[in-house]
Parts: sequence; structure tokens; C-alpha cells
Amino acid sequence: MNAASLYSPHDVRPGIPPARVPWGAVAVFLALAVALGWLVCLPLWFGDGLASPAFQLFALGLMATPTIAALIVTFATVPRGGRARYLGLLPFRPIARKLWLFVLWPVLFLAIAFGALFLASALGWVEIDPAQTLLTQQLASLGITDVEVYVITQFLLLPVIVIQASVSAFGEELGWRGYLTTALSPMGFWPSALVIGVVWGLWHAPIILLGYNFGRTDALGVVWMCIFTLFVGVLLQWSRYFTRSVWPAAVGHGALNATATYPMLWVSAETDPLFGTSLGIPGWILMAVVIALLFVCRGFRPERDWAPRPDPRGA
Repeated sequence: MNAASLYSPHDVRPGIPPARVPWGAVAVFLALAVALGWLVCLPLWFGDGLASPAFQLFALGLMATPTIAALIVTFATVPRGGRARYLGLLPFRPIARKLWLFVLWPVLFLAIAFGALFLASALGWVEIDPAQTLLTQQLASLGITDVEVYVITQFLLLPVIVIQASVSAFGEELGWRGYLTTALSPMGFWPSALVIGVVWGLWHAPIILLGYNFGRTDALGVVWMCIFTLFVGVLLQWSRYFTRSVWPAAVGHGALNATATYPMLWVSAETDPLFGTSLGIPGWILMAVVIALLFVCRGFRPERDWAPRPDPRGA
């Protein structure tokens, strides 16, 4: 892997990234993203929570709030002509790297999802019981008895599901791996990844505190979410640096959301997400392994993350 291309997460002409973090603009972005997120989720708090029939619509609305915040702050603070590159929408080159990640992200996150299940089973944290899975119970409640056909169909539809999930995930990624990654690039890769990972997890609080993902309605659920988003955030931010584009990060996020539920096909309905899924400890371990492999392969160059890329023409 050629780490020389990881100097900057963006390529604003003439190729010089921010000299320092625009903390004022960053503060406005974060305030907008958090405030809009809570505003969108208020009906859930005053209504039926996760049991609301319209929960998915509210979730989609929540995912769009970082993009709204990013666009407002970018158009207000970034000069015209550099906004698309600042957000990671441009450039399209190098195309090959983007295409490879579009294909590899679903494979990687599907492997992590099932790897987490098998690791949890090997450690005795979860029981794999095909006869009593959460999916079996859900399908039975819907009157669906041919589970095998359903499973095969779901795997065949994976590309379509990833595309659909990537469209909604883009609403988050234009904010986190788009605007915020560029704005914090003077900090260097690792410090900015830590900040963005934690902020991203805290931003999920409106639904995590309702029991989403970890089944907890206290601060501990938010802490677990922050740990999860920290690991995922490193991988997605790496893709932004590696390709100078937010698009692979959006596909990666979509692939994560699309594949995380597939182990439900085999996992017991009583599984604790913290110990039996890729959202929890088994997933954290596997993502840490992937990050370590990228590090060993010199996929990260923290000391030069935001330095301008040399012009090969010597100009």
C-alpha cells in the first residue's frame, strides 16, 4: 500500500489544506448536528420510542442532520470553488481505489459481522441455535415458515441492500468523513479520528438512550456506542485519506449497516449485543485487527496526514 498518498484527506486547489483547525466553524457544525438530531428524535421521546411505527423515518431524518449542518457551515465559511473538495465530493480520481473499496467494504463488514458471531460463540458468550433465532421468531410472527428461502434471498439481495443503505449513510458521512475530517485534518490522523469517533458516538445519543443497538437506556449504552464508532470511524476515515473522497466512506458505512443484521439469521434471540454481535466486544476485537493490519502495511502516516502533496511537475 502506498502511504505517500495519505498526506491530506482532501485536495482543495492549490492543494494546501487548512493551516489550523477552524474551531469556531467546527463548534457551529457540531451544535447544529446535535441540536437537529435531538429535534428530529423528539417525537420518539414523547411517543412510542423504538416501538413507533415511523421509527425508520425518524432514523433516516436523524442520519440526514450531519449533512444539513455540514452544508450550512461549508457554504458559510469555505470559499466558492473549494467547497466540493473540502467535503470530499471531489476529486473522482484515483478511481481504481474507490472502485476497489466499493467492492471490498461489503465483504469486509460481512466477514466482521459473522466473525464476531463465531468469536463470541468460541468464547462462550453466545449460543448459536438455528431453531430459536431472533429471525425465526420474527418470521414466524409474520407467518413466514420457509426460512431457508428467505435467507438465500437476503444474501442474493445484498448488493441492492448495500446500495440502499449507502444512500442513507451518506447523510452522516458528508458530515463526519466529509466536513469534519477536513476541518480537523491539521490535528493529524489519529487525534482527529479519536475526536470524530467519540463525537459520532455521542451524536447517536437520542436513539441509543431509547435502547437502540445495545438495549440500554442509560449512559453506558452511549459509552459502548462511542467505542464502536471509534473503531469504525478509524476505518472509514482511513478510506477518506486513502481516496481523498467521502464516497467510499459512505459505501463503507452503508455496508456496515446492511451486513450487521445478517448474523441474526443464526443468533439466539437472547443474545446480548455487547457480547454477541459486531456492535460489541467481538466486533471491536476484529476491527482492531483490521486496523493493526493496515498499520503494519503502512496504511497510516500520522506524522504527515495533512501536509500538502508535492507537485510532480515541480511547480
